[in-house]
Amino acid sequence: MSQTLSRWKAILLGLVVIGLVAVAGFTLTRAAGKQGLWAETTEVTVAFPEAHDLAPGTPVRIRGVDAGKIVAVEYPDHDGDNAAVTVRMQIDAKYAPRLYADASAQVHSTGLLGAKVISIHPGNPKTGPLADGRLAPKESPDIAVAAAKIGETADEAKQLIKEIRTGNGTLSKLIQDDKLYTEITGLAGDSRKMIKRADSAVGTVEEKSADVDKFVKDGRATLQSVKQGTDAVQKMPLIRSYVTDSAAILVRPDQRRELVAYSTADLFETDTSILTPAGREHLNQVAGWLKGLPSGKSDVVVAALSDAGNAGQTPSSAGELTKKQSEAVVEYLKGQKAFKTGVVSSRKVTPLGMGQGPSPVVEKGALPPSYLQVLVFTPQ
Repeated sequence: MSQTLSRWKAILLGLVVIGLVAVAGFTLTRAAGKQGLWAETTEVTVAFPEAHDLAPGTPVRIRGVDAGKIVAVEYPDHDGDNAAVTVRMQIDAKYAPRLYADASAQVHSTGLLGAKVISIHPGNPKTGPLADGRLAPKESPDIAVAAAKIGETADEAKQLIKEIRTGNGTLSKLIQDDKLYTEITGLAGDSRKMIKRADSAVGTVEEKSADVDKFVKDGRATLQSVKQGTDAVQKMPLIRSYVTDSAAILVRPDQRRELVAYSTADLFETDTSILTPAGREHLNQVAGWLKGLPSGKSDVVVAALSDAGNAGQTPSSAGELTKKQSEAVVEYLKGQKAFKTGVVSSRKVTPLGMGQGPSPVVEKGALPPSYLQVLVFTPQ
């Protein structure tokens, strides 16, 4: 007695069948995609003097990346000079534009069993695209030749050891002659005596240097007194406006310090304070950075320093040059409204020319010999 399915059971069974077919189709599509069955391909060829156990299905790699496979290995049509085996390869079409006129192919061995693979070097883009699909053959590494060279080196080492043991050369005498060993030992003893006398002489010099140290300490104390007097003079109301103290401006342990730095060659024409077009582009970026800072009590310092090794600058000319460079950057940034913090308020900005230095700050990162810094100091 047959039993008919209800309408809902028939619909459910149909959905299950459709789902199984969809899963099977998806799996088949994935597998075919991995095998490259449906991928768009391009054919390239290369001619080798020998086939090197190549066969259809052998992998083809570009820069070590699987890119295709061999589809045919064709025996040469003649056996005269320049006879070659033609190897036809299919590679994924996406790699074709990356093969250039000087592209080459080479047979490599991989794994313990020596499985073959074609390795393609794409070539140099400057030579133009690969027009005819023919790659230049490149000689394969010959493991046998390399092994033979290793064997030759081992034989030479054995011969050298034999000559040392049985020969009369200098190295053999050094190893076997007891008299020579005694002479070398005596020479070492004489050397130790000479070093001992040198140590004694150094001790005498060190005693004398103690007097020099005392002189230096006294000199340092004098310089410190002079510095204190200079600092006091610099703080006098009528003088401080004419004296620039780079240490007081740049060394602020109680404030946060942020900066950008450029080589002066990236901003100015050589040994001038004239901004180049590229320099203005750099400063436009600096202006954007300054405008994005939160408004507050921070102030800005533009400091320039010249290379002390520049033979074209004297200390005086370097001082004037760096002063003008820092002032030029301040004026440009003012024109970009980089220091504005409100409708009428602006950040304080100080141009600082440090000449040939040195800078009072030890920077964490390396700076160019001649540089310009834009620094922002924020009280904490």
